[in-house]
Amino acid sequence: MRHLVELGEAPSPAILDGALSLALATGATVRLVGPLAGADASLVLAAARIGDADKLDEARAGIAQSAPIELAFGHARAGVHTLDLPDDGAVPRALWSFAWPLALLGRPSELRLAGPNHTEGVATFHDLRLGWAPLAARFGLKVSLELLRAGFAREAGELSASLDPAPALTPLHIVHRGILRQVALVAATAEGRDEEPLRAAQAAARKLRAHGVNAESERVPLPHSQGSRAGRWALTAVAEFENSLVSASALGTPRERPALLGPESPQAPEAVGEKVAERIGRFLRGGGAIDGRMAERLLVPSILCASGLGARAGTPPTCHFTTSVVTDGLVSLATLARRMLPVRAVVDGAVGEEGVVVVAPLA
Repeated sequence: MRHLVELGEAPSPAILDGALSLALATGATVRLVGPLAGADASLVLAAARIGDADKLDEARAGIAQSAPIELAFGHARAGVHTLDLPDDGAVPRALWSFAWPLALLGRPSELRLAGPNHTEGVATFHDLRLGWAPLAARFGLKVSLELLRAGFAREAGELSASLDPAPALTPLHIVHRGILRQVALVAATAEGRDEEPLRAAQAAARKLRAHGVNAESERVPLPHSQGSRAGRWALTAVAEFENSLVSASALGTPRERPALLGPESPQAPEAVGEKVAERIGRFLRGGGAIDGRMAERLLVPSILCASGLGARAGTPPTCHFTTSVVTDGLVSLATLARRMLPVRAVVDGAVGEEGVVVVAPLA
């Protein structure tokens, strides 16, 4: 096990998030090049709070410098962690990163994540609850997610994640996705009278029928503050297979967009629905049990499981799964794992194509 991990300058989100997760699980020191800003900076400061909170001021000063910095967070501590994550995209990244080092401790913990939890191009609350949490449960981590307040881009939101881990991580084996059981369309709106989310869901259902898939839709409320802008909503599609699942989301654009958010033109609800349906359709047309972005997120617990960390007796197990697309982040994260822990992490497949991921203990 290496106790110093070099990340270099401007690591990708997959590498930074994975390195923080593995560092909190192993106590390793992370070396990277500052300055860091936005969600990257928020994640580093949050890691310091979960690990050695005495290092918070040191981490804050270090990430502001234009120089190499070494950050030693220590090991994750079980308990209730309240994290301030004001930057877009930081909330789901924090959940993906910090759930696993906390899971190794064998005791319940809670993450209270304050910040935007609905931003374009990043997992929404329903992506996390319906798409990620069931797959996390395959590793023995029960995650109960509660949306206390919806926060769209630059808005203050609040999400709570209660983590109830098994005594040790259980291995993941998903080679074939199996038969498609159902597709659900969740139209989540912060304004109950708004019909735009349902129009988006209907458009998504029509496009999915072109792929030979019938989808059921429902509208659910999003808890929000009185001062939130009206007309905010999100559409999430979840396709459930025998052995796996995949989700995709997109946000509706407010009808009245404040000037401070820029000149972006509102998208028609039908366009939002078709975008979501196309992402699901793309996965249906290909192979692999897990989509590329989720494969990056499942690689970290696979690494921890195969390394034997946590309360495990005997030989650590092997994890393996197939993915619809190999990403640069997946390949880089597997390389990082081999540098940090005694595991053999292999991604078999070219970037942009289907692939197989195997993570096994070193012989």
